[in-house]
Amino acid sequence: MRLGMLGAAWIGPMGLIEPAKEVEGVEVTAVAARDPQRARDYATEHGIPLVFDCYDALLASNEIDAVYNPLPNSHHARWTIAALESGKPVLLEKPFTANADEARRVAGAAEQTGLVVMEAYHWRFHPQADRAIDLVAEGAVGEVAHVEAAMVFPSMHGPDDIRYRYDLAGGALMDTGSYALSNLRAFGELDVLRAEAEEMAPDVDVRMTAELRYRDAEATASITSAFTGTGQKAELGDPDADDLNAGDPAAFDFEFQAEVVVTGSKGRLHIDNPLAPMWGSGLTVSDQDGATVLHEAAEQVATYTCQLRAFKACVEDGGPNLYPPSESIKTMELVDAVYRAAGLPVRVGI
Repeated sequence: MRLGMLGAAWIGPMGLIEPAKEVEGVEVTAVAARDPQRARDYATEHGIPLVFDCYDALLASNEIDAVYNPLPNSHHARWTIAALESGKPVLLEKPFTANADEARRVAGAAEQTGLVVMEAYHWRFHPQADRAIDLVAEGAVGEVAHVEAAMVFPSMHGPDDIRYRYDLAGGALMDTGSYALSNLRAFGELDVLRAEAEEMAPDVDVRMTAELRYRDAEATASITSAFTGTGQKAELGDPDADDLNAGDPAAFDFEFQAEVVVTGSKGRLHIDNPLAPMWGSGLTVSDQDGATVLHEAAEQVATYTCQLRAFKACVEDGGPNLYPPSESIKTMELVDAVYRAAGLPVRVGI
């Protein structure tokens, strides 16, 4: 499978280039960028054979079998639809699109062309994800009462980063928060009860918290998503840590947090760093007294490698698509609902 990259994105090495070295039968063949010189420099740095001066030229090439789209969020729908119409399946970086309406348009294009679009929620493709879902379904924590997901990342790219621009569909919820919502959705469909945002620029959230409820169970959920934080960290699963769900800045004192806690009638499941299980402590089930009853270390394989392997199998062999457009639409509907609940406008595309 010869893959072409749309954009010389910083996520490219982690999300595609390095994983391609681990997945047999995959080659990153080409890159295109708005700035041709940047594309050439990127290709030289990463050993990519072909460089195209524009996205359209890459999509028209017979030397490309499939496309990886890590463009700014506002560009996801337009260029994914263009790739599908050119006959190329797409591995699309999350979030799927700028909003749910765009997600439906992409889903329609995928259905019309019969081609694969897989959203790159890489955590979902790691064996640990299925194991966590199975543990909950098997009753390891009893009847689920609450699921919490916290995704807080450091600000690595400065105030001019695309994540901080409304015109590029940026915001913490679109980045860290979409991860959190996708993790919650692994245990059922939800409705948003309330949300609170802290803005770093007009209509652009640097921190978002939300409370939700599962539709088919007497269970609630919450997310904390942010790019930065100050103050004292509140622990997930701590019944006294109410400020974690209220958007209180005092809940934060860290640069990176990625964890999910499922609390039930018999105990709780802690998922440490679902985004990079190799770096986390794995899955831990504890009883109501906090005693560990099960601990499993994560399989030492990168989530991105699992994802690329799944994409190849889906495109070439008809393998399962764990994050197809139908799932992406539901996640984007939740993203839109959280923004509305927080009093911020839904993101827009180009």
